[in-house]
Amino acid sequence: MQYSKEKLEELVARWKTKKGIQTLKTIKKTNCFLNPIEFHEKIKNFPGITDEEIVNTVDLRGAPLAGFDFRIPIEEEHDGYFENIAILSNISFEGANLKHCVFEDGSIHECYFENTNLSHADFNNADISNCSFENAIIIGTSFRGTKLASCNFTDAELKDLSLDSTIIDEKSHFGKELKSEKEKNFHMAAIELKQIKEMYKNSSLHELADKYHYKEMIAKRKKRNISHPLRWINYIFGDLLCKYGTSYWRVFFWSVTIMIICALLYQKHDGLLYQAQEVELTFLDSLYFSSVTFTTLGYGDLHAVGLMRQLAAAEGFIGAALMSLFTVIMARNIIRD
Repeated sequence: MQYSKEKLEELVARWKTKKGIQTLKTIKKTNCFLNPIEFHEKIKNFPGITDEEIVNTVDLRGAPLAGFDFRIPIEEEHDGYFENIAILSNISFEGANLKHCVFEDGSIHECYFENTNLSHADFNNADISNCSFENAIIIGTSFRGTKLASCNFTDAELKDLSLDSTIIDEKSHFGKELKSEKEKNFHMAAIELKQIKEMYKNSSLHELADKYHYKEMIAKRKKRNISHPLRWINYIFGDLLCKYGTSYWRVFFWSVTIMIICALLYQKHDGLLYQAQEVELTFLDSLYFSSVTFTTLGYGDLHAVGLMRQLAAAEGFIGAALMSLFTVIMARNIIRD
């Protein structure tokens, strides 16, 4: 749940009291955070503990837990071997300090990390589902081998993440814009968007990977001043033409558009001869010549004269380039899928 700044300060302050310090010691010693029922049996008469929204959860909102290891020893298959695993469910961490905390090999379900500081926390090899990281500070955090399902990272600060073999599902999301995009910090936005793109790519969610690749390239373009010519060249040939290599439909659209425009020019300027003779040609004749010129087939029954020869040469060059680009994008989509 999202809280106001004043409410978060109030939640943090309660842990600095004598009762708050003793309560924190009890929580760490007994591991009562593992079960909401046990938690509410042990922790009573603590400020905020009866708030309606956390009645069925463990209330660790605002808790100073930096460096805490949430793992507990679990016996594996009754063979006497114990493994340290973090098993967390229905815990409210809003506003907590979780820097350098260990959640490694965890099973983390329906926990709320809104406005938490998770800098350099360790989530390696954890299964995280239905968790919210909204407005969290996630800097230098490790998600190696982690599986993310139905998680919300809206407005989270994502920097220097370790994401080797991280898997994410299509229900997880990062909001319409990253926090860095809203703040117009396009250099940092490009870095964060690339990390997200790689996660989706590793999860075989190529459409979402393309979406974030496109946003990454836009962020890189916007790093340049709006009056810089390279920014506009990048926009025209990268964005408008092919959506930075992610849309063969855009290439197809511009190809058809160019063929039609050239056909109109050929017809308007009477720039075509049929078998070296001047005859009245229809628009479809001009479109036929434009298409065979664009595709570099050049059957030879029609040919351009006068200034239209330069137009035909330019159209042939553009056609060769766009057909190559179309083929590359199509092949990329087919091969990876």
